[in-house]
Amino acid sequence: MAGGEFALIAQLRSRLGTAGKGVRLGIGDDAAWLDPAGRQLVATMDTLVAGRHFFSDVRPYDLAWKALAVNLSDLAAMGAEARWCLLGLALPSRAASYGAWLEDFMGGWRALAERHDVTLAGGDTVATDGPLTLSVTALGLVDRSVMRRDAARPGDRIWVTGSLGDAAAALDLALMERGREGHRVLCSATQREALEARRLRPTPRLELGEAAASCGVRCALDCSDGFLADLGHILEASGARAHVALDALPLSPELADLARTDPERLRRWPLTGGDDYELILCAPPSLSAALRQAAAARGLRLTAVGRILPADSGSSAAVILTWRDQVVPLPAVWGHVHAL
Repeated sequence: MAGGEFALIAQLRSRLGTAGKGVRLGIGDDAAWLDPAGRQLVATMDTLVAGRHFFSDVRPYDLAWKALAVNLSDLAAMGAEARWCLLGLALPSRAASYGAWLEDFMGGWRALAERHDVTLAGGDTVATDGPLTLSVTALGLVDRSVMRRDAARPGDRIWVTGSLGDAAAALDLALMERGREGHRVLCSATQREALEARRLRPTPRLELGEAAASCGVRCALDCSDGFLADLGHILEASGARAHVALDALPLSPELADLARTDPERLRRWPLTGGDDYELILCAPPSLSAALRQAAAARGLRLTAVGRILPADSGSSAAVILTWRDQVVPLPAVWGHVHAL
C-alpha cells in the first residue's frame, strides 16, 4: 500500500476519527477508550468479502455506506443508540495506490456516520493477497432491556418498516447486466436507479428501533436474509408460528410496477429476497397505536403483515401464508442461506 499502513491510519483518523460522544481516546493508540456513562453496551460485527458479498467493481462510496449500514441495522433491531464503530480493512497488496479509492470510501462512510452521530473509534488495516475484505464492529447503548428475537408471543402483530424486495430486484438487474445467472428484469432507468439505491445504500432504522423499544416492544429482527427467512428465525427462537398475508407486504412504487402482475416475483422479491435492512417487529395489539405514532413522527412507513400464532395452531407449517385470504404454498427456499 502506497504510503504504508500508518499513512492510511492517519487519513482515517483525520477524516473519520474525530472526537465523538463518550470517546476518551480514539484512533492512534493500542485500543480505544470509551465511556458508556453507566449505560448498557450492545455490540455487533459483520464481515464483507469482495466476490462473495459485493461486486468487485462497486463504488467505494457505496461499499463504505453499506458496510456501516448493515451493522447499524443490527443495533436498530436491538433498540440501541448507535455510538461507535471499529473498522478492519484488508486491502489487496497488488493495488499500487488507494488514494482515490480511500477518499471515496471515506466519503460514503462519513455520509452515513454523521447522519447517526457515529464515531469511528479504532480498527486495523492490513495488506492481503486475497480479496478486499472489510470487518465492521458497531457498538451501541441502551438504558433498558433490548429487543430480541426470542420474545414473540401468540397474539402479537407482525410489523414491517419501509418496503421489501427492492434490493433483491436490483440484484437480479445487476446479475443480468454482468451476464451472470439471475432473473430477467425489464424496467425503466428511473426504476433501476431507485432499486439500485436501495441495494447499495440501505437505511438503518435506528430511530424507529429506539422508539419501539421505548414503547415496550420486546421482539425485533432486521430483515437481511429475506423476510420469510428472518421471520423464521424469530419463530424458531420464540417457539411460535405465524400467519403472513402475502398481499400485505409493503412494496415501493417501483417494485409494485414490476411485480404487481407476476405472483412469482411477489414471492421471490419481497417475501424471500434479502438486503432490505428493514425491521420486523412483533408486538401486542395494545402497542399498535404507539408504534404507528412513532413511525409517523419519523415519516416512516409501518405495515402490519400478519400475526404470531401459538405453536399448537393446528398446522404443521411454521408459517401460514395467504393471498387475499386464501392459503397459498410456501416457497421451497425462504431466503439467503449462509454458506461456509
